[in-house]
Amino acid sequence: MLYIRADGNTGIGMGHVMRCLAVAEAAADRDSLHPPVFITADAGCRAMIEDRGFRVIVLDSDYRDMMGELDRLAAVLQEERDADGAVLLVDSYQVSCEYYRALKELDRKRSVRVACFEDMGEAYPVDLLINYNVYAPSLERKYTEAGKGRTPAKVLTGVSYMPLRKAFQEPAAYAVRDRVTDVMITTGGSDPCFAAGALAEALRSDSAVAGQGIRLHLVSGPFNQYADELKRRYQDRGEQGCRDGSLTITIHEHVKDMRSLLLQCDVVISATGSTIYEVSSLGVPMIVFYFAENQRQGAEALERLTDIVNAGCFAGNAAAVTKRVGTALKRCIAEKSYRELLHRQESGLIDGKGACRVAEQLSYLAAGGKEHGCREEETTTL
Repeated sequence: MLYIRADGNTGIGMGHVMRCLAVAEAAADRDSLHPPVFITADAGCRAMIEDRGFRVIVLDSDYRDMMGELDRLAAVLQEERDADGAVLLVDSYQVSCEYYRALKELDRKRSVRVACFEDMGEAYPVDLLINYNVYAPSLERKYTEAGKGRTPAKVLTGVSYMPLRKAFQEPAAYAVRDRVTDVMITTGGSDPCFAAGALAEALRSDSAVAGQGIRLHLVSGPFNQYADELKRRYQDRGEQGCRDGSLTITIHEHVKDMRSLLLQCDVVISATGSTIYEVSSLGVPMIVFYFAENQRQGAEALERLTDIVNAGCFAGNAAAVTKRVGTALKRCIAEKSYRELLHRQESGLIDGKGACRVAEQLSYLAAGGKEHGCREEETTTL
């Protein structure tokens, strides 16, 4: 049995929940009689998870205080009939070694084994640590030589373990078109800096972009605190959206088929997060930026390994980032060969099987695999 401890809200977006949903779907395919159960601090993302067919247990706690939830979490697992011999997958940036050491008590009492997603290069005393990011192989030594009381029993690193949603697990027949007609701006589940609005304003005021007859697609995530402001500025007018000269702006909320919308686009401007791996799986040329330090390594690794432009950190640097995005987009508009290069590089990055690999490893762990203490790693070459 798999239990998943993850949260999603306006403050942290939906990245943790979305990647865990991908793993949950793969795990449910392996064992349809025992679908994973999600455990969340609050009800913020409950409806989204339940819509995907999974049960949610709400702790009524503060997602920022993981230590404070331990008694309640232990009580929940004590009440669950299937918790004996289960695996608890934790996905949070609010964790600590103390938190995971406390979870070891659950292992002794009910044989609950602990796995975690990790993005920041911090080693934790868990049975299985997973870092699927493109930069993760460089952290292998840091994880395995963390020292007593911190070293995980098993480590999985690299993009082979990137848990993509089902919609992105199959190869795409994407072809780079002769000219750029559709451009997407996506900031993930939230938009803490109103980047979508700032970028849209910058692009529609740039005659080299606005004069191309481009359709600009703004994707507003479920926790976008500026959703109303976006609609006020660019509210759809029938199917044409908000037209400013030859630039058409359309807002997309509650997107059910992100794959199809991405495949419609010639360039994607995306905040660094799970979305960049979905875009890469389709081979759609992209430009990236980031909001916070935990996203920086991903943006810099893409810039190092490919010709993707990393426009930098939007927080406190909006003017410079929008300028870099505009310059990169104009190159994409002018050079089909550049977009073809990005398409080739991105298409070779991810094979879409990461969720199945992670689910397999969690199943192995539930069967007692932690006793083997083996380590797997994946290097990335482009």
